[in-house]
Amino acid sequence: MKTSRRMIAAATMVVAMAFGGATAAHAAQGEVACGYDYNACWAKWYDYGFVKNYIVGKIYYSGGGYHFYWWN
Repeated sequence: MKTSRRMIAAATMVVAMAFGGATAAHAAQGEVACGYDYNACWAKWYDYGFVKNYIVGKIYYSGGGYHFYWWN
């Protein structure tokens, strides 16, 4: 009986670490609002993607100017 309890406890820890890791990964994300200057937005996009090594989404235009998403 003790062995099965240990196996259940170990499985519970693995599941908790898996979901905890996913939560931590999604905690580092955001949206950058660049304004109306596409070139300045492209420079920020490059900085986030290649200098800071974040994953960046496509630059898109919304009513308030250009935006992009980033996450780690």
